[in-house]
Amino acid sequence: MPGDREYHIDDMTRTALQTQAGVRFLLRAKLKAESRHSSDVIPWAQNLSEKVTKAMAEAAGHQLTHFAIHLNAIKLQSRRPYALICYDLFLHESDKDLRSQFSQNPNQPIHEIIKRANSYYIIRSKRLDDMVASTYKHLQECDNGPPPYFEDTLHPPLYVDGRRIERPKDGTRHPDEPEGWDWERGWVFGPEEDKLKEDGDEVEK
Repeated sequence: MPGDREYHIDDMTRTALQTQAGVRFLLRAKLKAESRHSSDVIPWAQNLSEKVTKAMAEAAGHQLTHFAIHLNAIKLQSRRPYALICYDLFLHESDKDLRSQFSQNPNQPIHEIIKRANSYYIIRSKRLDDMVASTYKHLQECDNGPPPYFEDTLHPPLYVDGRRIERPKDGTRHPDEPEGWDWERGWVFGPEEDKLKEDGDEVEK
């Protein structure tokens, strides 16, 4: 991170960094990955989170004898090229199982990272607690795969038996797509559609 950036950390976040085994952050950042596909977005989000958080932790006075980040979920917004990155920071040595329990729990206090010009503001945001928890729970219910969960509101993924399927970058058909699936319309064609058409014709009559 450039050395001229400033990090403004509120007292509640400082206390959490000093006393809590884990701290959950929500970082909103302009998307700069090569594509909106998770194979490009996840490495970019991991790298950005590590850079921003390491600089923030050092600004808060931590020597960083231990530093670990666990990506929970990434959501790409549709109207603007921004990503919401939810992740957990572990600054202190802790049992692996305890860290896993912390990250799997959707109900954790949220600390928001806001970038304005060349400054970052890190604040405890109670207003985001319910929203983040609700989104996290929803993704846990849809996706049986390991985190980070990934959601693109412009090109929503398809879930088949709990497996996330994304639109292939090269436009080819994914082998696990249901027969007749249309990415643009977002629903399956075939006998079900024919039945809907028949019902619609009967109603019109």
